Amino acid sequence: MSENILKRIASSKRMEVEAMKRMIPKQEMRRMAYSVHRDVVSMTGSIKDRDVAIIAEHKRRSPSRGEIAPMSCVADVAECYATNGAAAMSVLTDTPFFGGSLTDLAVARATAPWLPMLRKEFIVDEYQVYQARLYGADAVLLIAAMIDADTLLRLNDLAHHLELQTLVEIHSVEELKSVPEDADMVGVNNRDLTSFSTDISNSSKLIDALPAGMVKIAESGIKSSDDIKNLKSAGFDGFLIGEALMSSQDPGERLREFIRFNS
Repeated sequence: MSENILKRIASSKRMEVEAMKRMIPKQEMRRMAYSVHRDVVSMTGSIKDRDVAIIAEHKRRSPSRGEIAPMSCVADVAECYATNGAAAMSVLTDTPFFGGSLTDLAVARATAPWLPMLRKEFIVDEYQVYQARLYGADAVLLIAAMIDADTLLRLNDLAHHLELQTLVEIHSVEELKSVPEDADMVGVNNRDLTSFSTDISNSSKLIDALPAGMVKIAESGIKSSDDIKNLKSAGFDGFLIGEALMSSQDPGERLREFIRFNS
């Protein structure tokens, strides 16, 4: 793909957020977010407690793969992940490009209240962080390639003020400079979000540059138990897996295989 897909998504997302603000003003969304008194579930704690920590993702489609599981029921998937050993669940809430929604996040939260929930979204505005808290997330994804360093720091601070953890995603050493010192997790995306091409060796190339005390997550392109074994040996604490699970006839058994062969 020659076009910069990330720029297209970012432009779409900013228009989407502005439209949502016209329906529910930002101050009202902020008020609702701070009125939520649910205790968050620690995603980093869940990852550290497991020998093989998989963040299992719900994804219906993607710009690179197209349709993956368009008719999937997020409640069924959440129960499947929760009962088969996932350390956390990632819920894509983008609709135009990935077929997800905030309703998916709320349903997953209600289905598996003990499982840490990551809002997987292209976050460009504080409004989306408020939404994450309101709809049941325990953590939010912040993509370094999508926002400038000052915005990333501000969104990281806001998430922490709302008692949410942060997973800051990078794809290069240059983007690593933007990662806040108090981010809870740093993720290396093996997928280049400008082209959506995938190179799983990207994680291993960057592992030595990642902050020593931060939980380290390898993301995208993980398809086999050997991939996890190699990434774990390199020093990663957790592994975000979506397509390999969602495209399987039995996601629960596939998840158990990933865990069993690496325990």
